[in-house]
Amino acid sequence: MKTNFAISAASGRSFFKTTRCACAVALLISLGACGGGGGGGGGGFAGFPASGSGNPPASNPPASDPPAASAPVTFSGTAASGLPLVGTVTVKDAKGATKTEPLVNGNYKIDVSGMTAPFVFRAEGTVAGERVVIHSAATAADVNGTINITPLTDLVVANIAGRLASQYFDGGEFASLTPEQLKAESDGLKAKLLPVLQAMGVDASIDLLRTAFTPLSSALDKALDVLRVSVDPATNVATITNVVTQQQISDDLAVKAAAETSTTPMSGSGMDTAANDIVLIRKVLSDFVGKFATGLPAPSELLSLMTDGTNPVTGTYGFRSSDLNAAQFANETATDTNLVGASFTDVVIKRINYTIDANNTSPRAYVEFTHKDKNGVAFSNNQGMQIVKGTDGAWRLRGDGRVLDINPHVHATKEKASGCVSSSLQFEIQDTNTSNSGNVASVVVTGPGLPAGGLRHSRPSSGGPWPIDGGSTYNYYYLTSNCPGLPNAGLSDSAIAALPATPEYTFTAYESDGTTVAKFNGFDIIYKHRFHGRPMTLAEAVATSYPGFSTTPALSSYSGGSDFSISATGLNPGFAAQFFLNLMAGPSGGAQDLADVASSATGTASKTFNLPAQGSVAYRNMFVSTYDSSWREIVLRDNTTAE
Repeated sequence: MKTNFAISAASGRSFFKTTRCACAVALLISLGACGGGGGGGGGGFAGFPASGSGNPPASNPPASDPPAASAPVTFSGTAASGLPLVGTVTVKDAKGATKTEPLVNGNYKIDVSGMTAPFVFRAEGTVAGERVVIHSAATAADVNGTINITPLTDLVVANIAGRLASQYFDGGEFASLTPEQLKAESDGLKAKLLPVLQAMGVDASIDLLRTAFTPLSSALDKALDVLRVSVDPATNVATITNVVTQQQISDDLAVKAAAETSTTPMSGSGMDTAANDIVLIRKVLSDFVGKFATGLPAPSELLSLMTDGTNPVTGTYGFRSSDLNAAQFANETATDTNLVGASFTDVVIKRINYTIDANNTSPRAYVEFTHKDKNGVAFSNNQGMQIVKGTDGAWRLRGDGRVLDINPHVHATKEKASGCVSSSLQFEIQDTNTSNSGNVASVVVTGPGLPAGGLRHSRPSSGGPWPIDGGSTYNYYYLTSNCPGLPNAGLSDSAIAALPATPEYTFTAYESDGTTVAKFNGFDIIYKHRFHGRPMTLAEAVATSYPGFSTTPALSSYSGGSDFSISATGLNPGFAAQFFLNLMAGPSGGAQDLADVASSATGTASKTFNLPAQGSVAYRNMFVSTYDSSWREIVLRDNTTAE
């Protein structure tokens, strides 16, 4: 099998196209709009009389009239973790019965008629491409009301359970759950966060389980934008982090609120500024994509929203993104037709750093977001965008600040001819401007599933993507495969399944001696990237649904100089598809092209290439890829070698 895959899906893309930033985002606590909820009666589940059952009718109805129907007993609310969750809500009652409903824009309504209180809820799905499972709870007193499901309510449930909320839900041991327990743990959590909440305009009477609010505008939503919750399953200790101040407080799940010793609440100092800045930070992204509302803007229109290293009013940072300076970035982005009428969605503020020191010379926010075209088709998930506050109080785009172009990918690949599959990681590294990083001779990638010493990628003499040292598969690292003859790490399915759900990888640049970390302007060139989903096991890769495609003419007969048309099916309609074609005419000759194309609502797309005539072609390869909900690339690949 030919494995010289010299051109990847990431070559030559603009920042806001899929492969400039193929995936990313940390989860913040930020809830979506809550549905309204009323109190009152209801009927139809154990422990609750049917509506009006305590009051016999004044007279019997006429024999021809049907009996009155019992009113349904429901719960409604919002499931969100930083952003509204895409997926389902399942409610489990005290007897273990369950019912599942889909989420619509993060909202749910579920009928629990005939079920037995109390209840525990599980919302599961994705948020900005990342897998999320969170919980909440309710008692009979909450019937026909609003119960939201967020990382904060998950923490309330975990405190009641004394262990992970997921274990509490799975075990079904909550028949004795009381309103007093819910109130005690909810109030205890609120007390720890109240200074932050109030500093950002939240009323002290807020109910973390039940209070309705409006996303992106209400005080509670702004406050929750800056809070992040994580739980260590080994110790059952939760950590709540303020992403602005980096202050952390701990919460031992084994200790009930009533038994906790005095805990110093998280400080609200400076958070009133953050409340206003969160709106302005989001506005920068909406203003930028707004320049494309009706057509392609002039590059100068984009430059006005970007930092300028020669103008201190915009902050102390010049613009740089994936090794492009401001002019290059503006010129390239202003030609991207996929941005016309587009939107930047799933915006997550990962951190706001107001501390001014040698490592942070202007206030900076770190943001992740998704680029969707005018029809809502996702083209990219962008990590690490920095937004800087100038001396005039305005926030502007700074880019990711990187002097190398880093484009990591998770692949599941099927070979069209043989049907064999593989699961791989690809860490594409390029240096488009050697004037700021010519001292870098290699980059070592370390992280889950890789060799202990990492994978060293060395600078190629001819430019382009950097290959893995000593590797025969260029910059692909195959974890597992059933393709005969394809070199791979031989990881077992259990080993791959044990990788973190959202694995993070570190890219460390080295000088020519291979041990000295390369620097730019005195700072180490070290970058990180986190995937929204781990690589697939071999069993998962075999079971995955791959795209299909046909071509005119056949790949084996195409030598350039005319049209080559590809028609693809089986694509994820919510994501852009990638089409790639490569003709190799020798060690250094050939031609190739790559395009992102929006999928139709039925999962189809097409692309016509017209590569320059090559005469004699030694090798041809092509692929069509789509994405799953975790931004993993699902690839169907074909190749031929000239006889």
